[in-house]
Amino acid sequence: MESRHQDPETFYKELEKEWNKRIHAYTNSLTFTHAFGKTLDKHLDFIVFQRKLINNWLTVFDIPNKGEFVTLAGKKVDCIERIDSLEETIYELNKDLEKDNIVFKKLNNSLSDLLSLIEDEVKNIKTAKLKTLEKELEELKFIFKD
Repeated sequence: MESRHQDPETFYKELEKEWNKRIHAYTNSLTFTHAFGKTLDKHLDFIVFQRKLINNWLTVFDIPNKGEFVTLAGKKVDCIERIDSLEETIYELNKDLEKDNIVFKKLNNSLSDLLSLIEDEVKNIKTAKLKTLEKELEELKFIFKD
């Protein structure tokens, strides 16, 4: 017994071809193109009208519209870029500050050593002057005793 039905895949491919031919035959005409163009124009006009209406209602209720959100998003991006720049500047300044602190500590140590050295020198000079003054005083005493 022979089956009257063919393979489902073949059947659907043939059905698809047939429908594509009919659709193409119907849409491949000047009348359809003009009608489609008019419908598309009406649709675009309706979209423009709807946008104006929505923007008017947004203005009435003081709700931000798409353009204001775009502006706000742009400002946010600018702020983020500025913050990134400031963070980078602060990082660089902190690195420089750490370097300066190291140099300052070395300088402070050097100055402390120098101060200690000068204090020792001043003590030595004072001691030497005192000894010299004591000797001169002894000499004066000796001169005036005679």
